[in-house]
Amino acid sequence: MQKYVDIGVHAFPEGSDTAQKLRNVALRLGFFDIVVTAHSPHWSSDANSSLTFGVEIISKSVRDLRKQVTFFREKATIVGVHGGDERINRAACKDDRVDLLMHPESGKKGVLSQVEAKLARKNQVALGVCLSYFWKTENVERSRVLTLQRKNVAVCQKLGVPIVIMSDANSCYDMRSPSQLKALAQILGLNHLEADIALSKNPLSIMASRKEEKRGGL
Repeated sequence: MQKYVDIGVHAFPEGSDTAQKLRNVALRLGFFDIVVTAHSPHWSSDANSSLTFGVEIISKSVRDLRKQVTFFREKATIVGVHGGDERINRAACKDDRVDLLMHPESGKKGVLSQVEAKLARKNQVALGVCLSYFWKTENVERSRVLTLQRKNVAVCQKLGVPIVIMSDANSCYDMRSPSQLKALAQILGLNHLEADIALSKNPLSIMASRKEEKRGGL
């Protein structure tokens, strides 16, 4: 039986539900675990060691991004970067301390180049594919974003960049079961096996690697 992990779930105060409630709902939906992720302006420490915490860094400059990565690498198990700006996308792909590049499709260009994808592969920076666009956007905007996501998935598949899919949920009502997320991922060009890996093996591998690094640094 696969161990599925939703690696991008936003809890209170950024989201509307507590981290524990989100985890309880995820377990009922069929997940093995979740990663409670906060955008960097909402970051705060949490004493609940039974949960895995991540951060999604929001930055307007490469210099600030590097500064935040240095800070959060010591604090969070998973370090993601909210992309979009081409400079931020590339800087994230070049930094082996970063685990995930999120939302690269949100920028003006929105498509990762082969150079950026090769950098991501070299530094083991995974593409974070947030599936919330399916239910949080409408009509023209949804079509635009999903088209860009398909292109980013395609270039990452071609060049061997790890892919992680997630709900990007802000409440328990945004959460979807593993089977639903995998079905949506297939619309973006992942086959059944690739979608399965993107929701189980890839996030678990990132979590295990970073937790081992933290233990080694003690």
